[in-house]
Amino acid sequence: DESEEPSQTDNGEEPTDETDETDEVSEPKVGGELTIGNTTELSGDWVPYFQNNAADYDVYNFITGYSLVEATHEGEFVVNKTVVAKDPEVTVNEDGSKTYTWTIKDGLTYSDGTPITAKDYVTTVMLWSSSVVGEMGADNTVGQYFVGWKDFATGKSKVFPGVRLIDERTFSFTIDAEYVPYFFELALVSSSPTKLSFWTDDNVDIKDDGEGCYFTDNFTKEAYEQKINNARRAIPRPSTGPYVLDSYDEASKTAVLKINDKFLGNYEGQKPHIETIIYKKVTTETALDELKTGGVDLLAQMSAGSEIQAGLDLVESGGFDYVSYPRSGYGKLHFVCDFGPTQYPEVRQAIAYLLDRNDFAKAFTGGFGSVVNGPYGEAMWFYLETKDELNQKLNQYPYSLEKAIEVLEKGGWIYDENGNPYKEGIRYKKTEDGKLMPLIIEWASSEQNPVSELLVVKLQQNPDVEKAGIKINQTVMTFSELLNYLYRDGTQDPKYTEPKYHMFNLGTGFTPMYDRSNDYTIDPDLFAQGANTNFIKDEQLAKLAQDMVKVDPNDRELFKQKFVEFIVRWNELLPDLPLYSNIYHDFFNAKLKNYQNNDFIQLVDAILYAYIEE
Repeated sequence: DESEEPSQTDNGEEPTDETDETDEVSEPKVGGELTIGNTTELSGDWVPYFQNNAADYDVYNFITGYSLVEATHEGEFVVNKTVVAKDPEVTVNEDGSKTYTWTIKDGLTYSDGTPITAKDYVTTVMLWSSSVVGEMGADNTVGQYFVGWKDFATGKSKVFPGVRLIDERTFSFTIDAEYVPYFFELALVSSSPTKLSFWTDDNVDIKDDGEGCYFTDNFTKEAYEQKINNARRAIPRPSTGPYVLDSYDEASKTAVLKINDKFLGNYEGQKPHIETIIYKKVTTETALDELKTGGVDLLAQMSAGSEIQAGLDLVESGGFDYVSYPRSGYGKLHFVCDFGPTQYPEVRQAIAYLLDRNDFAKAFTGGFGSVVNGPYGEAMWFYLETKDELNQKLNQYPYSLEKAIEVLEKGGWIYDENGNPYKEGIRYKKTEDGKLMPLIIEWASSEQNPVSELLVVKLQQNPDVEKAGIKINQTVMTFSELLNYLYRDGTQDPKYTEPKYHMFNLGTGFTPMYDRSNDYTIDPDLFAQGANTNFIKDEQLAKLAQDMVKVDPNDRELFKQKFVEFIVRWNELLPDLPLYSNIYHDFFNAKLKNYQNNDFIQLVDAILYAYIEE
């Protein structure tokens, strides 16, 4: 999740118009420096298991590689032949579960020279499924679809039978029968290496006596909580990606990355050519000035119309270039559905009727984007191929004060503060306990955020909102604090566990592995873990999200059908109100060559193929 405009890259495609003039034969030389600016500030929490924001996630991807399965630029999953000795052996077991047995190559190492073995691949699943990190408030769902995950993750069982360590180079993952078939199966059985001793020490080990993997008994929360929390932010850290994290300056929110000379390449054997990457915070107001004056060299995923226009003018003036591509995600109002007025779908629908989203999207994206009516973006094939059907089936929530009032009355918001029939002012509803609840929405937004500023004008201060009997209070805070409230993250401060805000504005990006089942889960353990950040409990929505991915990987038609069924229910419940899906623009200094980004890949994947020519 990200601030103002999203930024968790993963989709689109569209190289620039210029053909690359470089001579194919000459390999570009390694060197140069690239400064990347992002309006989302780094938090310094380098792994995506606690509450890694979009900027942190970029850095995580720069330093994390050697995945068994990687995504191509088209968003298709392929076996990574740089690390895998041969295609995985696939066995369908008697109970309907499915085992993938992987063999990795010799000679893989971390950036510090330590050899990578089968145990390192197993560690990622074991550590980030463990009850130890789960009790610390981390997302411990990495091995969620493997046999025995639940008992392992909740500490009921010491052994994880779905994860097997066979020898130095061989290991296996077994998908639970409940999740077979699975539309993104290859991505599901992927893993990348994690160095266990970095997160614990040399005393903790993972063993397998023939029943499945387990940690030695000394691995407890009491013994290792401090170590794990320190490791989240530690520098130096062992890297498996094209870059290593060289330094991080907390004050300026700037990270410096250097080439990892031990990195053997991605699935195509591609290695980085840009020697140094500097990743820093920029403000929306000054970002393009910094690009112009050389303070930064690359601004990715610009999404506001005014910025894009200014960026295009800069390109026109010479010395700069850009790529544009549709986004796989959206900017949204995120509703909290388990307390206060927003727990009632009628209130969420009323807000939708009181915001002219076409006008909003046009005002914000300047025509470089469009309105969507569900959790998808313009880049996604299954949306593009079902667009016409969705347009017929979905409520577009056209602007209407009358409709807003109608749904509120239907939802029982028919009283004034004294319990008399509503005439004017703020509406009230009688709750189950007979108390009166006021229709006051507490909204949290991040600072210096153009979307928030536009929402103040187009929604909060819209006179029709008051006429409908709704009051919206805005609280402005840093994006990190907003995420603490959104995730109810008690590890930062117990106060965040108490729900306080009904509505947030932020953005979300989707990866090519489009699985929404955790987002809308009603499973009590996952729910308590904070997987469902809308805190919406709807059995039908939860089931439709699961059904959508339980489709054979080759059956695209069935996947699309299930996608439509899921979206129709989602659109009625409206856990989010989508505001816009952008045509992203990346602007950069023309010294950056062969840079072709899209929204199916991570920023690092585009940088990997680029080079600097001064």
